[in-house]
Amino acid sequence: MKRLGAAIGYAGKLLSHDDINRLSAEDAREACIAARQSYDVDGIKTLYKEQLRTSDQMWKDANDAPDGAPMRAAFADLTVTGITIDEFRENATDGDAFHSNYARINPDHYFLYGHEAGMRAMETFGMYGGPSEVDVITDPDIKVPVERETGYRLLTAGYTTLAGDGTDINVLAYHQFKPLTSGLAVKLGAFFPPKTPKDLVDGHAVHMAIEFWETSKLLAAAD
Repeated sequence: MKRLGAAIGYAGKLLSHDDINRLSAEDAREACIAARQSYDVDGIKTLYKEQLRTSDQMWKDANDAPDGAPMRAAFADLTVTGITIDEFRENATDGDAFHSNYARINPDHYFLYGHEAGMRAMETFGMYGGPSEVDVITDPDIKVPVERETGYRLLTAGYTTLAGDGTDINVLAYHQFKPLTSGLAVKLGAFFPPKTPKDLVDGHAVHMAIEFWETSKLLAAAD
């Protein structure tokens, strides 16, 4: 963000590149969250306009593959204790809370809000390149190249289109949840078009794990 011209501040001080490099991990995290939250939707889109344009083209190129070419997949399995699956579902559907904490639950997140097509978000996929602005549309009936896991009674799934021109970029979310005596087990899944960079796909497994972990921490703290 600083390279693009953003003023990065923390503890009442504007930070230089050297200042940022000397921050502790926790202070760097808080400075990063504050910087992203300091912009409104139009402001952050303007700051990243060239990167957003490049990302749109990346997704179109990733779909330029022969018919039948296999999708690429990212998975993350987690177990969370101290929160029941019903508590998770109840709190996770609080759109206002999720929106206000979107930057906090992952350093790749910029904004999220309800939109006529579903949810509109700006995020970097898999810590690769720049951010994308997309619409995420819930659809539990999407076809994915895996079978539903036995015992995972809750499913959240959907597909993704570019916010700019509505192109379906064949990025699918498929997250399964199973109740446990002390919490819940989660199988997070994301599927990408055949020519998606491998580093993006692999990085998105980490992205999903961070996002769910930070969300669970916020839910636990709210109890």
